[in-house]
Amino acid sequence: MLPVYEEVKKANPLQNANLCSRVFFCWLNPLFKIGHKRRLEEDDMYSVLPEDRSKHLGEELQRYWDKEVSRAENDSQKPSLTKAIIKCYWKSYLILGIFTLVEESIRITQPIFLGKIIGYFENYDPADAVALQNAYIYATMLTLCTLVLAMLHHLYFYHVQCAGMRLRVAMCHMIYRKALRLSNVAMGKTTTGQIVNLLSNDVNKFDQVTVFLHFLWVGPLEAIAVTVLLWMDIGVACLAGMAVLIILLPLQSCFGKLFSSLRSKTAAFTDARIRTMNEVITGIRIIKMYAWEKSFADLITNLRRKEISKILRSSYLRGMNLASFFVASKVIVFMTFTVYVLLGNVITASRVFVAVALYGAVRLTVTLFFPAAIEKVSESIVSIRRIKDFLLLDEITQPGAQLPSDGKTIVHVQDFTAFWDKASETPTLQGLSFTVRPGELLAVVGPVGAGKSSLLSAVLGELPPRQGLVTVHGRVAYVSQQPWVFSGTVRSNILFGKKYEKERYERVIKACALKKDLELLEDGDLTVIGDRGATLSGGQKARVNLARAVYQDADIYLLDDPLSAVDAEVGRHLFQLCICQALHEKITILVTHQLQYLKATSQILILKEGKMVQKGTYTEFLRSGVDFGSLLKKENEEAEQASTSESPVPRRRTFSESSVWSQQSSRPSLKDGSPEGQSVENENVQATVPEESRSEGKIGLKAYRNYFTAGANWFILIVLVLVNIAALASYVLQDWWLSYWANQQSALNTTVNGKGNVTEKLDLNWYLGIYSGLTVATVAFGFVRSLLVFYVLVHSSQTLHNKMFESILKAPVLFFDRNPIGRILNRFSKDIGHMDDLLPLTYLDFIQTFLQMTGVVSVAVAVIPWVAIPLVVLGILFFFLRSYFLQTSRDIKRLESTTRSPVFSHLSSSLQGLWTIRAYKTEERFQELFDAHQDLHSEAWFLFLTTSRWFAVRLDAICAIFVTVVAFGSLILAKTLDAGQVGLALSYALSLMGMFQWCVRQSTEVENMMISVERVMEYTDLEKEAPWESPKHPPPAWPHEGVIVFDNVNFTYSLDGPLVLKHLTALIKAREKVGIVGRTGAGKSSLISALFRLSEPEGRIWIDKILTTEIGLHDLRKKMSIIPQEPVLFTGTMRKNLDPFNEHTDEELWNALKEVQLKEAIEELPGKMDTELAESGSNFSVGQRQLVCLARAILRKNRILIIDEATANVDLRTDELIQKKIREKFAQCTVLTIAHRLNTIIDSDKIMVLDSGRLKEYDEPYVLLQNTESLFYKMVQQLGKAEAAALTETAKQVYFRRNYPDITQNGPVVVNASNGQTSALTIFETAL
Repeated sequence: MLPVYEEVKKANPLQNANLCSRVFFCWLNPLFKIGHKRRLEEDDMYSVLPEDRSKHLGEELQRYWDKEVSRAENDSQKPSLTKAIIKCYWKSYLILGIFTLVEESIRITQPIFLGKIIGYFENYDPADAVALQNAYIYATMLTLCTLVLAMLHHLYFYHVQCAGMRLRVAMCHMIYRKALRLSNVAMGKTTTGQIVNLLSNDVNKFDQVTVFLHFLWVGPLEAIAVTVLLWMDIGVACLAGMAVLIILLPLQSCFGKLFSSLRSKTAAFTDARIRTMNEVITGIRIIKMYAWEKSFADLITNLRRKEISKILRSSYLRGMNLASFFVASKVIVFMTFTVYVLLGNVITASRVFVAVALYGAVRLTVTLFFPAAIEKVSESIVSIRRIKDFLLLDEITQPGAQLPSDGKTIVHVQDFTAFWDKASETPTLQGLSFTVRPGELLAVVGPVGAGKSSLLSAVLGELPPRQGLVTVHGRVAYVSQQPWVFSGTVRSNILFGKKYEKERYERVIKACALKKDLELLEDGDLTVIGDRGATLSGGQKARVNLARAVYQDADIYLLDDPLSAVDAEVGRHLFQLCICQALHEKITILVTHQLQYLKATSQILILKEGKMVQKGTYTEFLRSGVDFGSLLKKENEEAEQASTSESPVPRRRTFSESSVWSQQSSRPSLKDGSPEGQSVENENVQATVPEESRSEGKIGLKAYRNYFTAGANWFILIVLVLVNIAALASYVLQDWWLSYWANQQSALNTTVNGKGNVTEKLDLNWYLGIYSGLTVATVAFGFVRSLLVFYVLVHSSQTLHNKMFESILKAPVLFFDRNPIGRILNRFSKDIGHMDDLLPLTYLDFIQTFLQMTGVVSVAVAVIPWVAIPLVVLGILFFFLRSYFLQTSRDIKRLESTTRSPVFSHLSSSLQGLWTIRAYKTEERFQELFDAHQDLHSEAWFLFLTTSRWFAVRLDAICAIFVTVVAFGSLILAKTLDAGQVGLALSYALSLMGMFQWCVRQSTEVENMMISVERVMEYTDLEKEAPWESPKHPPPAWPHEGVIVFDNVNFTYSLDGPLVLKHLTALIKAREKVGIVGRTGAGKSSLISALFRLSEPEGRIWIDKILTTEIGLHDLRKKMSIIPQEPVLFTGTMRKNLDPFNEHTDEELWNALKEVQLKEAIEELPGKMDTELAESGSNFSVGQRQLVCLARAILRKNRILIIDEATANVDLRTDELIQKKIREKFAQCTVLTIAHRLNTIIDSDKIMVLDSGRLKEYDEPYVLLQNTESLFYKMVQQLGKAEAAALTETAKQVYFRRNYPDITQNGPVVVNASNGQTSALTIFETAL
């Protein structure tokens, strides 16, 4: 596995940075230099500060939590996670509160200095030197305040975000630690999806909550202070403005409530859509072979339509919220001064602009930070509760295997009874007793769902006994039924933490038949396995699992059906060399379906419905005349009914282990998809290159143009631009009018003063009227603009999603082989999610702030034209800064997201292999690995926080310079200026402080999110497969014979790929049954792909005299039925699964179900055929799913049936049922069967033997068996003498019955032909 922590990393320069460097984040400069020169890689990141290490933080919080739990137990209360968190972090966090207080007090004193400066202009007297000197002092104070604010603000933010990060990391550590200890009952109560969700969504709330928490008490304090100051300045009128603020608060929170309720509804639709997408992409081969694309397209379109309507609503709400936030300040000032004037007071510039500035200061805190604090706190309380519930789930008690005192190893089980589900009536295992001693091999057999795997979990200590006892002495090694590999090299998967010893390792590899496979892999055993073992086939994964167990050199081996995933030959090799030889001194318990190995076992235990039917040795069984096959069969007759009716208890296990991946509806695993580099080697070349090139460089203008035009036509876009201009104009004019009014008033006062002191009033109606008109205009344009922006952008997201989905459905299968599911799903979940949700909001925010800034700057230039000179300099500086920063920041963002996915994939792969990890006692190592992954992510996150602060401090410095220039410039040019103009320019300049950097940040956000738009656009024009419908339609009854001709067919999956079928020529006559055999990778499945044109074959394939390449794909695929190798069910009703286009009557559907003996099972479901299936049908066993696929084929009544040997993972009983049905129902059809179990195809009319893409032999089975040189003969002989003789006999009988029918009586040839059940060409394939 990975080294636990690499100390090679650069030391963190923050540890010994001086004060100045800390305040201005200068210690990051070297990093920016590197980022400017080249792309940043993981090695460039600084190592985590020692106090931020995951292990340290997690263990600290865990201590407080453990204390809290034990305290709660003593006081018999419920423990509170919040208390533990507070106890752990309150000291360090309290100090930050003092920071906030200082910062906000400075923010309030700024306007007071501003008032003094304006006051100087009001009473301007060129002769008064003292006044001028004071004015300069005030200006200096003003600029000092601005600078100090800039520094304090960012230091504070950096520290609170770090506090949030620490809390999050500590929580993740605790969640993972808990996940490794969950008992099985607890696993039933939660799902992988939920746990991954805790780790991805819930803990992220802590990152945000710490930022705002202090505003809960600072906010109200600040509001009170401002009210007092205003009261002193303008008296009772200030209450009018405050009233507007206070009314806005509940209004905004009400909007927020509405919004979150809509959000949760939207989320439900989004989840449904992504889940369906996940199934579509996973089952795309099947969907294409069944030609079901249209049905799924309708499904997704419906879901998407519902989702978009909700999104539009919530977007409009958001738009109103944003707009109200922007016009709030205008309305507040308007109310204040209207009241002020109507009370008979006189407007002066200093009063107006002090009020404007004070309201500006408090508005942010009260309308933004305070509500955000409340919202985030309530969210994190929910998250804390969810995490607490998870942390309080049952843990597994681990007596497990003790090492024997006397060195004797043994497994002894006595009168063991246990339940998976406490509530259920029927025990999973009942009254079991057996003993296994060293050197013994116990085989456990029984039908599906008999409790075989449960028996192993009882020995592992995973299934707690209700009564009876289990004694296990010795170290345990466990091989799970669903092979489990984690991402790492093949070698690390086998060593699993043990030292590498070459000889022993070689022995293990040889025993587990992995030698040849490893030679085929490019890097041998150092090949990196992707998540979920993407580079290995199922059989290889199973053998790696077995090798892991053998290498452990334990005393007790629990093997859960390791032989069914491999073909017969490899299976025999494993059984003889590995199970019988390598493990011959050990205690071995083998669960198996392969009855041919039973005679080699020391004792056999037959289970049925959790009870022991018989126990004994093979010879004892033979003596008592037990026929294993029939024994399993009989049980099955009952088990057939039982397994479907009983509560889904025994299946709880398969659910927790194997459907872990189907629970991917949990968001993160979808969002992060597969870490994009980990696809299979040859895919890297084709698929990952464009991925990476994207994250560099700028977004072209073309992308923006396409994005906007997708949402609306040019006319609407032009209207949008005009509305924006109008909004800006009215925004600035409103403030300008106030300053003009104040100037007129003061001009009036001075002229009057000459004649004696009578204050004259201006014409109130005229001034107030215009002022009100401007305010209304500002509000109206503000709202119209935000609604229009949302309308356009949400529609564009809708359009692009539809285009992308359409092009995905029409993409050839090759596209799906090259791109991992995660990558495609990412486009549909994360990128479309961004476009629906974040992008419109960010865009609007950016447009609003940008226009405001334009307003600010133009006003300043209009008042003091000289400002333009320093402005140009600052502008150039800013653009240089921004591009310099973006180069590095983009890389860091990319690193942050790539280092995050290992954290999730590590968690979900650990959950999948939970039993394995616990059986081998490697929890500690997995915890360390998890911490290492977390620390790597923390490194990136830490840089992400600090670099953005580095940039922000520098931006605010630019603003501070601008404020300084305006303040001193106005004093120098005092002669030419009015108080009103100065007030306007200065108060605007002050408001620039936070706004400028927010605007820049939003602009980079928009650019980052446009990457999503680009990625979606990239998928809107993929290469397409042939058209679904073509002008040349085949006749409706075609194919009525079912003759297939292959004429010199070459087939390759991709243009540059290797040929998988070479010069194949064959004729399959009407109604022939053809078996197709060959080693794994011989091209059996490719033959079918060529027939279905999953990729275009070279050469010609004719079906009933029609060339397949000339007709539309749907015309072709609908006419052939296939029973696929991996049975796929889709979420939805059973009816939808059988008949997505509603082409059949209920009666036909029920008949088909009856044929495959699923009728009872379905009738017992609460909604019969309309019951919603669990995700990808996981509430049916694999065998039952296979039968559903058979029912689909029966319904389609095609002439050609293709069976991709479905019987590899089905017990014999179901297997026989399927074989029987195929012989009955498809007697009149051409049937192609791809097989691994030769007994299924030995009675075919012809057998095709393929080897590495070439057709080696094609004749009747008996004829091939006569030739001892033939490949087929060799394959049969490998099965062992008895089996081979039986097969040869069957072949002989079939041959004579067919060619010399008079000799043998005409047996089962006439098969209900009266039914007219002509179903079609069937092709079978199995996993060898």
